Amino acid sequence: MFRTIALAAAIATLGGCGQGKRIPAVGPGSEIVVMSSPGLRPIRGQVLEILSREVRVVHFEPTFDTVEADLADHSFYKTRKLLFAVGTPEDADLAKFLRGATGTQTRSQFPGLWIVTEPFSAGQILFVLSGTVEALREVLAERPDDLLAVVEEAAVTLMLTNLFRAGEVPGARDDMLAAWGWGVRVPPNWVVDQRYARERFVRVWRDSPVEQLFVAWEPGRVQRTVEEWLARRDELVQRYYDGDTVVAARSEGSVGPTPYDLDGVLLSGLWENAEYVIGGPFRSWAFHCPHDNRTYLVDVCVYAPDRPKRPLMRTLEAVARTFRCGCVPATGRRGRPS
Repeated sequence: MFRTIALAAAIATLGGCGQGKRIPAVGPGSEIVVMSSPGLRPIRGQVLEILSREVRVVHFEPTFDTVEADLADHSFYKTRKLLFAVGTPEDADLAKFLRGATGTQTRSQFPGLWIVTEPFSAGQILFVLSGTVEALREVLAERPDDLLAVVEEAAVTLMLTNLFRAGEVPGARDDMLAAWGWGVRVPPNWVVDQRYARERFVRVWRDSPVEQLFVAWEPGRVQRTVEEWLARRDELVQRYYDGDTVVAARSEGSVGPTPYDLDGVLLSGLWENAEYVIGGPFRSWAFHCPHDNRTYLVDVCVYAPDRPKRPLMRTLEAVARTFRCGCVPATGRRGRPS
């Protein structure tokens, strides 16, 4: 069973938000350092297996790149962006590790898992998973998808924070809101392509590698099946992305919650361009906003033949989280960075 009281006491010893300016965390946002005492290496192995699970983007890629370490060696890794510590409530190595951390801590929906924001460095997240050996082994075997979902959500939120740490295009989202009734934050060196704004299609993108987001909108509540939304995306990118198409055999969708606390349709899959012999992954969210009386399609896609796609898609998903309209206020989603 999970002894959350003991873990809560250990977490409560964290030193708060810290004082003064903190050095930024380093390393890729797609890497997680998983640590435990030597006696918990089998449990650590379960965590590593879950977090490094391969997903098919274009080819198979690990969800996260993982590094395995003992808690006693944490000083070599404590400035990395994503840390994951596993231990029992009585674990001396875990208690010593937590005594050196500060930050803001919250309990996640996954049993025994806490999330600590900026424990050692700015722009950093620490996951702390604690329980009896039996409970840890059981929950990791029975709920691997739930653990991965919590970590993915936190990683995208962290990416959002770090992405705009160096600034953004000043006033871009406010200008979009004034012009079109919706807007996104624009990272430095990204471009807002508004050539087709009169046709209710705007692209925000960067080159080398190509990371691009588009927002398309239609008046009223537009109801389509998943297949019809895939066809709608295909129609839009053929017209505005110079002949891109949706690869139907490698694309799918579902009905459910979007990142904007509105139910809608989620799409994911592959696009290609037969003329230029290029392609890559995409992800989309379609939803109706009653306040605006519009149906939006927010879409992200990548072209980067020489590098992994999942980290780039995670960056785009972070930019997509900054979408605001009449139904998604500027205060941010459930208090997260906006």
